[in-house]
Amino acid sequence: MNQTLTCIALPVPACVRRGVFPMHGETCPLPASLARHILDAGQILFPPTMPVFGTDPATPEPALHAPDMGAWAGQSLKDLPPADLARWIADAGFAPPGGESRAAHLHRVARWLETLPPTPARIMVVADTTVVRAIVVAALGGTASMLSRLDIAPLTRTCLTRHAAWRVAVCGAPLP
Repeated sequence: MNQTLTCIALPVPACVRRGVFPMHGETCPLPASLARHILDAGQILFPPTMPVFGTDPATPEPALHAPDMGAWAGQSLKDLPPADLARWIADAGFAPPGGESRAAHLHRVARWLETLPPTPARIMVVADTTVVRAIVVAALGGTASMLSRLDIAPLTRTCLTRHAAWRVAVCGAPLP
């Protein structure tokens, strides 16, 4: 059986554009135009902290939440210790105090992707860009250091297909 996993990258919270890490679960309102992209999905999965869709097949999935930034949540990049920030950028295994490293985030998402059942045939994930990036890297068998080498823009579509293994069909395409 063939399976299609379509990922829609959420808009970036306003705080990120100001150089501030979002608070745990902070998301942007979903644009109304997004609704037409999600209605055809067999099953819709989203992080539990995201506002509910109001569509029957929508299911919260804990593995799809953005990385936990721990004590850095709500903090401005300029207010963080420069050495810690440099280590966070350079070392995928470094976690902010009380938070989650990029390696742990990738491991969480990869486990979820590996255990995803083969049905339904069409699944849609609506999640943070960091989660979509982790899904792609996990599908390709990549490492956490690859997460910083892949751009997934907000409000884009990424599609994976699974026959025997996951394959990336489309990555970061603008929504029509």
